[in-house]
Amino acid sequence: MKLTYHARLHFVVLPAITLIVMFLSTESRSQATAPTPSKPRLMLQGPAENSDAPIIRDAFGQPCLNIEAAARPHVVNPDVLDHVVSLKNNCPRLIKVKVCYFHSERCNAFDVQGYRRVDTILGTMTKIFAFRYSITQK
Repeated sequence: MKLTYHARLHFVVLPAITLIVMFLSTESRSQATAPTPSKPRLMLQGPAENSDAPIIRDAFGQPCLNIEAAARPHVVNPDVLDHVVSLKNNCPRLIKVKVCYFHSERCNAFDVQGYRRVDTILGTMTKIFAFRYSITQK
């Protein structure tokens, strides 16, 4: 009789049939108790609104900044959301960035180093799931 070790179950099983039965029973238990989320964890936003500032581009004409924005609910109170904007610099140079709510003076200004990512919380609001923002870069 050959002893086998299965990493997923973390115990030694003698016959192969026992391994299959134990695997199926643990799979069905984990599926039955898995929570189903009522709301998505992140509410992705659309692209940044157009600003008059030029977009910094790499040698191939692609924008240096990859921008994503999302409304992220708090764990304790899902009605309170952080408006998060993430910027990834795909170029070797430093880029100075100013992220604002669209047509607002409420802004965050920071530097994004070359090949780095910066996440910023533009604001925190109650039951405001969608937001518009603009970005200027230098």
